[in-house]
Parts: sequence; structure tokens; C-alpha cells
Amino acid sequence: MRVYKARILSFEDPSSPKEYRYMAVDDDGRIAALSNERPPVGGELVDYSGHLILPGFIDTHIHLPQLHERAMISDSLLEWLEKYIFPAEEKFADPEFAREVSREFFSGLLRNGTTTAVVFSSSHREATEIAFEEAMKSGIRAVIGQVLMDMNGPEGLLTTPERAVEDIKAVALRWHGFDGRLFYAVTPRFAVSCTMELMRAAAEVAKEMGLYIQTHLSEQIGEIEEVMRLFPEAESYTNVYLKAGLLGESTIVAHAIHLSDRERKILAETGTRVAHCPSSNFFLHSGVMDLKAQESAGLTVSLGSDVGAGPFLSMLEVLRDAYYANVMNPFKAFHLLTMGGARALGMEDWIGSLEVGKEADFVVIDPEPLAGPEDELEVLLSRLMILGDERNVSATYVRGRKLCEG
Repeated sequence: MRVYKARILSFEDPSSPKEYRYMAVDDDGRIAALSNERPPVGGELVDYSGHLILPGFIDTHIHLPQLHERAMISDSLLEWLEKYIFPAEEKFADPEFAREVSREFFSGLLRNGTTTAVVFSSSHREATEIAFEEAMKSGIRAVIGQVLMDMNGPEGLLTTPERAVEDIKAVALRWHGFDGRLFYAVTPRFAVSCTMELMRAAAEVAKEMGLYIQTHLSEQIGEIEEVMRLFPEAESYTNVYLKAGLLGESTIVAHAIHLSDRERKILAETGTRVAHCPSSNFFLHSGVMDLKAQESAGLTVSLGSDVGAGPFLSMLEVLRDAYYANVMNPFKAFHLLTMGGARALGMEDWIGSLEVGKEADFVVIDPEPLAGPEDELEVLLSRLMILGDERNVSATYVRGRKLCEG
């Protein structure tokens, strides 16, 4: 048992955080007690006085192979993919390169306070296996999938529906549910690069094996126009995924900026989750997601860095852009970052907040020099949201185990 002392905040309620001074974590990495007085349990006192303890940050959309492709300016999403991203992802055919970048990637996430990440790997089965191996070694919690494409891309990144199913089954059988911490996501890149046959095959194997699904939706107008050219029988981009069987409660679609009310209704009725990626949207000038419209339609919204179109591994920096995109108080912003991510993954019963019985995923934050640790809460979190970054992360824990120290 360890007892942590700090200003401890949890964001189950987006309008009113809960606050404590002590948190006890048992030897299984679960929260045993939360209180304002030291709980009557034995064990080591870990004194983080002057610091904040927050629930671990959850990044629900990020690309591992694009780690080194950040800040590559281009006129459009499709041009950016062809000019920078596809060539970068082809390099992951080299296992040594894939391992080196994977190790750097997960280390970087932990340094930035991210305890759970939903990850696009490359199109290579071996590189995806390596990503799982490095995630396992790092101790992070992750959902990872091999990117699927069978058209409109370089030959080295393309697959077939049959080979895609074979690859998914082989990797998912080994890793989905590993240690209750690693999971597999079936990952068609987006409708521009996937035939209906591939998307349907992917959806079927995901349903058969109980896997997550992740893809992109309605990021840019040019992308939408290309999807409608490729699938003229569909009434909308969202309808393409509906016909393919890709939508549902285990599916996260990234971006979802340019949606009609009918498309939002389809996403809500199927229980599909949305990963809001404001930093990426600003960088590629894709548009601004209307958070109020999404939530009014009943959608579950979380936050994603979308590295490499997104330039930041730090979810604190993503929070700043989320505020610029949609005015919100910091309580709501940190709720989206923590409980929003947990709900998107269906993991809200064991992560996403600091509550007795949940697994102890948390990040230790040094608020100085941005603010004093005892400042008024809204001011403190506002400064952290707008000015914070990796330098404010003092330590990152998953299941009560310290994985990174700043």
C-alpha cells in the first residue's frame, strides 16, 4: 500500500471536480481510499505536496508512424498523405526502424502524462506486433491497430481483404486483452483508401472477435468529395461506414467535422464515438468541429492529439486548442481528456477518474511557474490548460506503478 499526498482532482462531473488531499493505492494498483485526512492504512507516504494529481490523460487518436512527420506543411490532407505520410509509413517495413520509433513513441507519451492511447500503427503486420511489444514493455495502456488500405496508396502499403483478415486475427489473438491493458483495433484508414469489400471484411472480423474499430471521418471537404466520387450510391460519408458495418459502440471515428444532422443522428443511434482532434484540424486547416452540435446529438466525444498532423504529444497543448475551437471552462476540458476518453473506450468503470476501486492511472503535475498549487481551482486549471506542456509533468503512473518521472 502507498499513500499519495497532493492536491488531488477528479473530473467525473464536467461542471464540478472532486478534490482530495490523500489517495491510497493498494498493491494491485487500485485506489483503496480517497480523503482529506490521511487514511488509516499502513504503507509508504509519497509526498507530492505542492503538486496536483490528476487522472491519467487519454489520447483517443494518434499515429505511431507519424511521430517524426509533425509540422510538415501542405495544402490539403490528401496531398499531405501522399507527399509525407505514405513514404514515412513505408519505412516501417524495416523491423529495426519500427522498434526504434515505437520505443520512442511510447516513452514520449508517458513523459507527457498520457496513460492510455488509441494508436494507428503502420500497414505492416510485423511493425504492429512490434508496437504491441513496446507498449507492453513501457507499461502504458493502449489500443493499437494495423492500418488497412487496398486502394489509392503505394503498393507497399496495400493489402487485400483476405490478407487483412488473416493479419487481424493473428495479431489480435495474441494481444487483444493482454494483461487487461492492451487491446486490438481494426483500423481501415478511411474510405478513400478502402474498398467496400475490405471495410466489410474488417467489420465482420471485428464483430466476430469483439475488437475495437478506428477510422477517420469527414476531416476535410476535399476528402468528402473524393469519398462521394468513389461511393456514388451512398447518401453521405457516414453512410458509407454504416453500409460497411463499421459503426457501433466499439468504434471511434476521428475528426467528424463536416457532418449533417442526419450523419450525427446515425453516429448517435449506432453508439459510435468521436475523437475530437483540434490541433490537427487547425494545422491542416480542416475546419472546426462543433462540440455543442455533437453533444446535443447525443455523441460521446473524447480528445485526440492526431500526431503527426497534430504537432503535440502533450495533451495539455491539445486542451488549449480544444478551448480555442470551442469555448469551455477548464473543468469540462479536463473531463473530456479523462472521463471522455474512458467512455469512448467503454473503460469508464476502471479508468478515467480517481475513484475507490478504479485502477490508479494518474499524472503528477507541477503547476509552477504557471500558477501556485493552492490557487483558485478554475484559475489554476485554466493556466494549466492554456500554458501547460510536458515540462509540467513530474511523474506518470499506470496501475499505481511509476512509469516516468520528469
